[in-house]
Amino acid sequence: MDFLKILKSFEEFVYEALTWLVLLPRTLWRIVVAPRRMTHYASVQLASQSETRFSEAVSPPLLLILCVLISHFVDLAVRNPVPAADESLANVLLSSEQNLLLYRTIAFGVWSLAGAVYMLVRTHQPVNRETLRAPFYEQCYLVAPFAFAISVSVTLIALGRLWSLLTAVLLSLSATTWFWLAQAAWLRDRASLSLWRSLAAAILVVMVGSAANAGVGHVLRAKGNTPAASEAAKDASR
Repeated sequence: MDFLKILKSFEEFVYEALTWLVLLPRTLWRIVVAPRRMTHYASVQLASQSETRFSEAVSPPLLLILCVLISHFVDLAVRNPVPAADESLANVLLSSEQNLLLYRTIAFGVWSLAGAVYMLVRTHQPVNRETLRAPFYEQCYLVAPFAFAISVSVTLIALGRLWSLLTAVLLSLSATTWFWLAQAAWLRDRASLSLWRSLAAAILVVMVGSAANAGVGHVLRAKGNTPAASEAAKDASR
């Protein structure tokens, strides 16, 4: 009986994973072309109690995770990174692929959280687990294509070739501009801001997310001077 349940669960997982081949690129395309429509779709589907919600698209948090995962696979396929031999916190904490994927997902999720929190504060709503859910889901739709483009840009920069550098700069600038304008349109709708205030608020959200990630990155690049960090680095290098 347990074996049959495992087979049934595996069957559902295989079907769900294969549907991503169709739904994921379609969802990303719809977000890029019509971000306001897709954030509204996320809000409506999240409020629905139906078991078939998000049947026409990949759910927002899952889309963000898949974009980070695919970009990670692209990075592994394009280049062969040399393992770091230092004792930095980054080398200790991100020595496994699972930890690295988790870190990248959370890092891009910071922008989703920043946008959601700003909207709630601007509209004088309480900030808690329940009120954050809807705007966070909507933000995940906006962050997902941005995360994919920036991750691919970082991979291209790491190649160190002229064509890859130029492509990375163009891709990152395009993605950042799109994210800024999409963020401004979302804040204008949700927080009832004027055009100029929404553009300024979107810049603030982008800067907060960037500053948070830069701060965490600086901490991770620091040397692990504590005995615990040194021991963890030695264990990771074995």
